[in-house]
Amino acid sequence: MENNTSDNLFAISYPSPKNSQRNSCNGTTTPEPIDQQNRPEWSNKLEFLMSCISMSVGLGNVWRFPFTAYENGGGAFLIPYIIVLFVIGRPLYYLEMILGQFTSRSSVKIWEISPLFRGIGVGQLVGTTSVVTYYVSLIAITLSYMFASFASELPWAKCRESWGEHCVDSSAIIAHAGDRNKTVEQAVSSSQIYFLDIVLKEKSQIYDGIGSPDWKLSLWLLLAWAVIFLILVRGVRSSGKAAYFLAIFPYVVLLIILIRALTLEGAIDGVIFFVKPQWGELLNPKKQKTGSSNILMSCRINTTRCGRKQLRNASFH
Repeated sequence: MENNTSDNLFAISYPSPKNSQRNSCNGTTTPEPIDQQNRPEWSNKLEFLMSCISMSVGLGNVWRFPFTAYENGGGAFLIPYIIVLFVIGRPLYYLEMILGQFTSRSSVKIWEISPLFRGIGVGQLVGTTSVVTYYVSLIAITLSYMFASFASELPWAKCRESWGEHCVDSSAIIAHAGDRNKTVEQAVSSSQIYFLDIVLKEKSQIYDGIGSPDWKLSLWLLLAWAVIFLILVRGVRSSGKAAYFLAIFPYVVLLIILIRALTLEGAIDGVIFFVKPQWGELLNPKKQKTGSSNILMSCRINTTRCGRKQLRNASFH
């Protein structure tokens, strides 16, 4: 009895589809791919490629990776990062693609191949939902800043009277960054106060409560979810078309930011300070753990699955 239970737990089985074809030669039944006739597919390979690129060039790489590398040894951080990329990241990435292409099922249903693995799909769904809600809130804040930047004068560039005497214009903070006098060290930039007081409306103490939702941020959050809905409303048919923009536009913005950053005074010194290896951090287990987790975020492992194409050309996100 115990042996049978153990065998069933680890047994791998593929659910039989409703429609099957009987081989007239030997009488065996050959199953057709599950829902292959009804499942929408990528229009072409280029859409799939663009979708993979857009998944990799997200906020996790553009926004999170630079300061993560800076905090974990600069150029030395790239060594464990690249090692984990080829040893763990890419193998798991291609494994997910192969599983999805072979089974043509969703990221939850695919793990029904074994009772032991069913929790993996549920865990992926919960994890993906958590990550999406987190990043959508950041997108709402980004939209708020983007539309506020169209003003003739940036609202966070200069201090307001209500912000107190310790507030210093952001440009003044940059100009006096090398000074170590008491006034500069106690100063708070206008951009920081704008973010905490105007955008987030942060309370000074938890006893003051969290406050009511800000209607402006709520509208930006609604707009962000509306854009996501429009992209996903028709599945891969609509997201595939959006992938062209989502894959190319971030690189255009990054190029503009790079050109602007390199034209600033002291840019070369900053780049050297960023990429200069701190070899003492290389053997730090905490830094290695950070590099491993950053690879999973960069490759979007455990958040995607190829299941929208036949075996000749796969993919579903």
